[in-house]
Amino acid sequence: MKFMKFMDTRGCLKNHSYHLHAPLCVIFAPNSVNVARYASFIWYKSPTNCDAHLAESIFQTRSRACIFCLCMILTAFLCGCSTFVPASGYGTEKAAPDSVAEGTASGNEGQGGMADAGQSGTGEGENGSETQNGSDTEMPEGQAGEEVVRPKVKGIFVTGPMAGTDNMEHLIELVDDTELNAIVMDIKNDEGRVVYDMQIPAVSESGAGIRYVQDMESLLAECKEKDIYLIARIVAFKDPFLAEVKPEWCIHNKDGSIFKDKGGLAWLNPYNREVWEYLLDIAEEALRMGFDEIQFDYIRFSTDDGMKDVDFGQTVTEGDRQQVIIDFVKYASERVHKAGGVISADVYGMVIDSEVDQKIVGQDYVEMSKHLDYISPMVYPSHYGPYNYNIPVPDAEPYRLVLTALLSSKKVLAGIPVNTVSGNLIAGDGTSRDRETGNSISGNTLAKNGEPEFWAEEIASLEPMSDIRAKVRPWLQDFTASWVAGHIPYGKKEIRDQIQAVYDAGYEEWILWNASNKYTEDGLLKEE
Repeated sequence: MKFMKFMDTRGCLKNHSYHLHAPLCVIFAPNSVNVARYASFIWYKSPTNCDAHLAESIFQTRSRACIFCLCMILTAFLCGCSTFVPASGYGTEKAAPDSVAEGTASGNEGQGGMADAGQSGTGEGENGSETQNGSDTEMPEGQAGEEVVRPKVKGIFVTGPMAGTDNMEHLIELVDDTELNAIVMDIKNDEGRVVYDMQIPAVSESGAGIRYVQDMESLLAECKEKDIYLIARIVAFKDPFLAEVKPEWCIHNKDGSIFKDKGGLAWLNPYNREVWEYLLDIAEEALRMGFDEIQFDYIRFSTDDGMKDVDFGQTVTEGDRQQVIIDFVKYASERVHKAGGVISADVYGMVIDSEVDQKIVGQDYVEMSKHLDYISPMVYPSHYGPYNYNIPVPDAEPYRLVLTALLSSKKVLAGIPVNTVSGNLIAGDGTSRDRETGNSISGNTLAKNGEPEFWAEEIASLEPMSDIRAKVRPWLQDFTASWVAGHIPYGKKEIRDQIQAVYDAGYEEWILWNASNKYTEDGLLKEE
């Protein structure tokens, strides 16, 4: 069995720890949440000096012993509760690729035919043995308090056409025989086609269905027999097919013609609520068919230069782009949760810490993470341009790139500002950091005095802000980006380097992307 039900006392403490802040605020001070975060972070940086720092905080007028006792009483009380059911009904676990023919807003272009979903690494000798903490399953609670098993996903992507061939059996065996435990399968693909004969009015009326998979129900049943976690990938706003049958749903140029990106592909208008309903009707049917999770890809605006001349049918600013994507995420989360499913979304790796890229594509990393169960930044090294994060050729250093990007994710989700523009670190005076020497060492930003502000281990230990729901589950690169100047071939070492970077950044889940579904088998650990 890939995973089994269990109960972990530490998990109970973790779930309740987020909710200790509220009662502590009442007892101590309105700003106690920030003080608690500050105190915990000081502990990471210097446990021996933690008491001295606390003495300088607003806690200085309180007895340290009294605070300790109150915290222990509250912890014991909460962990002693027979059942804790969050308002959402999906536990406190936090929360998927938009691979690009377009490319990132400022990085390299992606693998042809990839989704919107990057990094480089050092050898095992330098990074030590590969380690990962924790169990392979998570235990959020259901709406009625029943246990809901969610595996810590280690997955691969599968296209609709591949799922409908005999080669799918090989991929199922690959998952069954290795550390893998999940498959992300196209349901609505990059072309706008639904990959099987989905019997719902929205698909039947549009004619979007195409029978790549002849018997989806039987395929899903086979996967379930092997305890494979199933994620339905739904490409959201890039949809060249519907441009032909529902042109009124598409983004238009100001002259009335349908907008098409430099690849000649049309995009749906995110401001059109009929588009939302169409996407969620497909999502709900996928859940009814047997998928465990809905993953929205291309949940963004096109990065094409022509977007400056489009007409959305209303006055729109860059800020509006982010807001409408957030509104869609909220609505989609409500619908998916009501249908009993889990929701995730894929985002550009650049949007983790670059406000410039967030505004261009409409993806606000922090705000989206407040509503999703999982968020999947595409940290493919090949998608980052020269000297992003001060790495001359990110594709040639997978470990370093993935680690740096995910440590940045840890910081921003913990409420610590990170100042970059499209992956280029910015100094305090607003100028770019030196290219050759940079102002970073192995992902550790340097203060003006040359001392590290935070060590990687400290950043990896950060907990997200209390209103962050999404767990981070990055997409990793399992392909050679031959179009990138200075690229390296990707094989076993590069795959393991990226996976180790995920663990070293304090995360536990990942998904591999290869547009042709040809995965590096010797880069995967065998099932024990």
